[in-house]
Amino acid sequence: MKEKLQHIVQQLALKGFRRAGGPEWGSAMALMENLIREHYPTPEIQSWKDEKGIEYRNYSMLFKGESSKKIIIAAHYDSFEETPGADDNASAIAVLLCLSELLGTETQLPCDIELVCYACEEPPFFGTEEMGSFHHARQCTEDNTAFMICLEMVGYFSELPDSQEYPLSFLKYLYGRRGNYLMLVSNYSSQKVLKQIWKSVKNNPALNYKRFISPFNSFGMDWSDHRNYWAKGIPAVMITDTSLFRNKNYHELTDTAETLDYGRMSVLVQDLYCISTKKKLK
Repeated sequence: MKEKLQHIVQQLALKGFRRAGGPEWGSAMALMENLIREHYPTPEIQSWKDEKGIEYRNYSMLFKGESSKKIIIAAHYDSFEETPGADDNASAIAVLLCLSELLGTETQLPCDIELVCYACEEPPFFGTEEMGSFHHARQCTEDNTAFMICLEMVGYFSELPDSQEYPLSFLKYLYGRRGNYLMLVSNYSSQKVLKQIWKSVKNNPALNYKRFISPFNSFGMDWSDHRNYWAKGIPAVMITDTSLFRNKNYHELTDTAETLDYGRMSVLVQDLYCISTKKKLK
């Protein structure tokens, strides 16, 4: 699986390629659709246009289960300006596509599982109603959606001392100074889901998960697509390598495919499979 994850990231992480609305945007969406169809032949496409007539698309893969109240696992596929965006957020897209391959072999799922690849998370769209996740969240309610998992930068790790920073300095005493883990972030309303996910992953030494319940939407706690589900009262948890608090390549031209840890990313794929199916991989 490591090789497949790397191959997907290498195709996506090209300078300026995935800037939403940029000159290569049409090609980027076409590549996304081709990559998805390799794993899921008939994705649902949600499209819209801006005032200039530029089209944007979300891609959804729905795996039917016993309950139609769905779990959403999702990530944005656009990147910031001219940056290659390997960690941000080709890493998460690669994880989603490999997860779809595992889910495609399942004949009995406990509930519907929807994997979504969003357009338009990065500025100038972030925080506006033009975010791809805002468009998708409009069709979700507390009645049809159990919870959402947002994957936001999941590929960069470091064992070096002081490789991990925090928005509040005292957090280093709680979580450590090495950037060798994934953080689970929820708000108060999503605590129950966070505990459910934590129970599945807490004993996994490969990813050394940590958790944080945010009392407020600041210090980066709502800096991704989960914010649009929180706004609708739908429980949502972000899984992240903590972005700029660890990865100095964030929003830089140095955010390239060779900087990622594909071994740890493959473990995340397996953990998401276990979380969503309540099964262990054979």
